[in-house]
Amino acid sequence: MTVGSIETEALTGVFAGLAETAVRHAVLRNYETLPNSVGARDVDVLVHPDDLERATRVISGVAKRLDASFAKAYRDDMIVQIILARRLGSGKIFQLKIDLLHNRQIYGVEFLSAEQMLAETHLHNGIPVVADTIRFLDKWLFNRFVGQPTDKKYNDDFAAIARTNREALTDLLAPTIGRERAGSELEEIAWCRASEMAPMPRKTRIGLLAKNAMRRGPTGLARVVRFAYHRASNYLSPKGIFLSVSGPDGSGKTTVIDLVIADLEVIFGADAIVYRHFRPTVLPRIAEVAKSAGAVEKVDTDYDRPHRSRPSGTAGSLARIAYYSIDYIGGYVRSVLPELVHRRVVLFDRYYYDMIADPFRSRISLPLPLLRMIGRILPKPAHAFFIQVDPDEIFRRKQELTHARIVELNHRYEDLARRGWLILVNNDGAPETAAAAIVDHIIAAQDSRAQRLLPGAPRP
Repeated sequence: MTVGSIETEALTGVFAGLAETAVRHAVLRNYETLPNSVGARDVDVLVHPDDLERATRVISGVAKRLDASFAKAYRDDMIVQIILARRLGSGKIFQLKIDLLHNRQIYGVEFLSAEQMLAETHLHNGIPVVADTIRFLDKWLFNRFVGQPTDKKYNDDFAAIARTNREALTDLLAPTIGRERAGSELEEIAWCRASEMAPMPRKTRIGLLAKNAMRRGPTGLARVVRFAYHRASNYLSPKGIFLSVSGPDGSGKTTVIDLVIADLEVIFGADAIVYRHFRPTVLPRIAEVAKSAGAVEKVDTDYDRPHRSRPSGTAGSLARIAYYSIDYIGGYVRSVLPELVHRRVVLFDRYYYDMIADPFRSRISLPLPLLRMIGRILPKPAHAFFIQVDPDEIFRRKQELTHARIVELNHRYEDLARRGWLILVNNDGAPETAAAAIVDHIIAAQDSRAQRLLPGAPRP
């Protein structure tokens, strides 16, 4: 089986299943290549809110037939987002991202209901597609109310829709932005100038959002409250993926990480992967601080020999660990948490675990129990991996450390794995095997979570 053939089978199965189970639905955009292929990054399907559970059951059934896992499942007041993934025998990965939406709402304010959006559809290769007016309004309203400019690629398409459906669009937009504003904006769009229009002023947007929320009465206000609740819960319990990969120098960690990132980019998209090294670095290197203070004249940048410097004494080590702890905590809040809230994948090449196992690398000389105690109060990845390689092989690759020191480092990492802090991944074989083990572990965890989250998702 190829990636393309599985994609076709999955898409055909999903849309056939939606039709067979009488799910009220229609594709919002990028439908031209369906059901043979996605033709874009994802498939946006409008589903009536009363039919969402049946829709997720259909997707779950397709996943089961194809032996695919839920690599991602997210649900809030506006969207159910699903990514299916399966590793093929060739080493390639099949992935399919489906977004199920049930209206057009912005900041919790409903502008188009499912009934309005599904009122008029047409078939493309047997698949329901929303009317051009709805396709236009869905994108245009979003751009206008979030203050985002329209991409030039939409100019011609939007102009044709505006010219052909001027009266219908004016009637649909009048309750939302007023008839006069609707008329003037449609005039600009009809002249292929959608991308040139200045964003609505913030004050205007807020006023129109409030007006539209009030227009919907108690139901509209309840939606705004639900929106605020979901956004707050995303900060308290972010839905992104936080992982780290640790190991001594010479373990092949960098090669494995590169392969892991390549797989994750296939599944989640390149723009969803955030790479970090060792710590968040909202605070500069201690050496740079010392140079700024005039304590040293030059910053040592010989990164090929991380163990070149002697560890600090007890006072210096305590100062260093305090400085790094502030960076881990503050950096998590400032640079890691926002990425997780936006449901991205944050991957650290080394993390605090490496400071516990190899403190001399950071010029720290403190008792191991103290380092572990500090680690308990720091933000930790949900998935922390240790790349294990035979010490003889590590010594053959890199002779910066003695063989005895390499054995000791391996024992320290293995001890963290025994304590449940790290997940051991052997890399004595091909690095592709180790990388696949890491990615497959993450996907299995995501799949387990999805089956608790989505209505109809559990599979026997």
